[in-house]
Amino acid sequence: MVSEKYGIPFLYLSPEYLGHVSFLSFFIVGFSFGGFIMAFNVSSYITNGHRFPFIATLSKPFLKYTLNNVFWSGSLILIYLISSFRFLVYEEGYSIIDTFIFQFGFLIGIGLMITINFVYFTKTNKDLEKLSNGKYTTKPKSNPINAGFHKKVKWENFFNSEKEWRVETYLSRPLTVGIARSTEHYDRSMLKQVFEQNHLNAALFEIIALITIISLSFGSNIDYFMIPAGASLTLMFTMFIMIASAVHSWFRGWAPAILIILLVLFNHASKYEFFSPHNKAYGLNYETEPAQFNTEVLNHNINPINYRNDYLHTIEILENWKAKNTTSKNKKPKMVFINTTGGGMRSALWSFYSMQYCDSILNGKLLKQTQLISGSSGGLVGMSYLRELMLREKNNTITNFHDIKYNEDLSKDILNRIAFSLTINDFIFKFQKFENNGFEYTKDRGYAFEEQLNDNTRGYMNKKLYEYYKPEFESKIPMLIVNPTIINSGQRLIISPQPTSYLSYIAPQENISNDYLLESIEFKRFFKDQGANDLKFLSALRMSSTFPYVMPIVYLPSKPALKVMDAGLRDNFGVKNSVKFLYTFRKWIANNTSGVVFIQIRDSRKQPEVEPDEEKSFLASLSAPVETIYKNLFLTQDYDHDQLIQYTSEWFRGNVDVLNMVLDNTKEKQLSLSWHLTESEKKTTYNSILSSQNQEAIQRLKQLIN
Repeated sequence: MVSEKYGIPFLYLSPEYLGHVSFLSFFIVGFSFGGFIMAFNVSSYITNGHRFPFIATLSKPFLKYTLNNVFWSGSLILIYLISSFRFLVYEEGYSIIDTFIFQFGFLIGIGLMITINFVYFTKTNKDLEKLSNGKYTTKPKSNPINAGFHKKVKWENFFNSEKEWRVETYLSRPLTVGIARSTEHYDRSMLKQVFEQNHLNAALFEIIALITIISLSFGSNIDYFMIPAGASLTLMFTMFIMIASAVHSWFRGWAPAILIILLVLFNHASKYEFFSPHNKAYGLNYETEPAQFNTEVLNHNINPINYRNDYLHTIEILENWKAKNTTSKNKKPKMVFINTTGGGMRSALWSFYSMQYCDSILNGKLLKQTQLISGSSGGLVGMSYLRELMLREKNNTITNFHDIKYNEDLSKDILNRIAFSLTINDFIFKFQKFENNGFEYTKDRGYAFEEQLNDNTRGYMNKKLYEYYKPEFESKIPMLIVNPTIINSGQRLIISPQPTSYLSYIAPQENISNDYLLESIEFKRFFKDQGANDLKFLSALRMSSTFPYVMPIVYLPSKPALKVMDAGLRDNFGVKNSVKFLYTFRKWIANNTSGVVFIQIRDSRKQPEVEPDEEKSFLASLSAPVETIYKNLFLTQDYDHDQLIQYTSEWFRGNVDVLNMVLDNTKEKQLSLSWHLTESEKKTTYNSILSSQNQEAIQRLKQLIN
């Protein structure tokens, strides 16, 4: 299932509260489930109660109505309990006792919510007996039924025999079947008063639910308000039910048309920033004159003079790298390029752990000899954290960056906070602000991602882009390129604290006449006047990790506004950056190293599997072309990357070795592409290092580095 691929079921099956799966987290999800069940019954009662006028003659009419809907709510609860039990025991590795405790919390939550509502409706809802004091002949009144958010309906139009649904029997108690009595001898106005009074009480429930959602939205910065994302999703569904119920009550048969009109109006309003504020890259100045995006400006920034200056600047970095890695005059070191894949949390943890493991067994020589790290999404997040820990060890602020506790940082959940922000904040009230670098920005799920990632990584990467300039220049740490995709033009945005126009510049050739396109834009020069150096590094990582819909597209301060998202759309491994770097400095690298090692960190096997030809239905045949293009997106990049690397033999005089570190992520047991990993997925990730393929690659790496 698509939802399972992206980790959505985990929000319910393994909910986290305050960073832990617990009795309390399941209790909160259960409490929200109870609210959803009650909202369903309330909305159904308001919308359809008049179709069963005999209910008004019963004691506790709303409770009787709810009891007769128990099949649907009971089935939902049973399916959830079975699914969560299997998931917690077989995927998360919890004991049966712990699982029962969690599920007991879920049932207690549902039970408490339903009990509170039942007590409320029992105390406040009046039946025919209580309203009439035993007299059913009250003169009809003409006042309309007031149902809170719902349309007032005149009583004489409220009951219509043509709209009534014939009912012979009903559940009067959980195990008792009652006979539906005729209402012909009752005063219809009195029956109307029963429903009217019940509707008023039901409307209060809807108001309380709406206030709860608003309160959670404004309390999103307080940890205790950060309820499990599954609970917040359920609250959102609860709100949708109430809105749909209100629209149906007001417009009846016109309800579908009105809902479509509302969606069209919402879509139109979303074009205006007041209603739907754009997500921004934090630290940049959006209040100054925006950068002009045109050919003239691009050519001004990417020119032979800048190319030459940046080339000489990077030669200094390479000389610093050489000084740190040359142990004798006769032995030249290998230069390492690390290219890592996107893929959410699984790639973040695998990239971090595999390189941490290799660096440990090589006594720190791997990362020391690494010159450039490039890639996309989760893999780049993992490598950025590993690089930051390496720097902190060099600065003596931590003792050992190979410590396993840092692996646990990368495996902590981020999805919960993203989903909470999406459901409670982004869909409803996206008007909360925060300040960074003296500028004001809107809080949304992009902000939530950065905050959670910052918490998970001990606040170590909460830096501005320029803060990595000096350690990269001194070769304390490898250079790292972040290159999100500009979706307006399809170009790549090269983000680095160093001047790197050579990654974008195309040198003119005497024998080639071509009006070529610039494939990439250098962020630092293009947004110099908008404070490029002050960009939050976490924002750069987020731009590279902006998977569609999961996180918002980032708008940059330019005219027209450049919109950026996941780097994997153009170069999932960052191989283009590595090859272009090698090409630019090919003479220096050939003269000062014993060759180059490309390490490709992959979240799946490289060799393509040709699927057998199967008979497809008509609908499956229609979707097959689009599906095939999406499935082969990264495979086509592999073909291009391999050709680029093979062509290096034409212009590079040194040796090139390509090693693959592959995550055990098979079609039969596919790890979710999300920002959450189950315990079994974490175990699979760690065990992947022991595979024969990876062990062979590690042995080869030892030979090359040593």
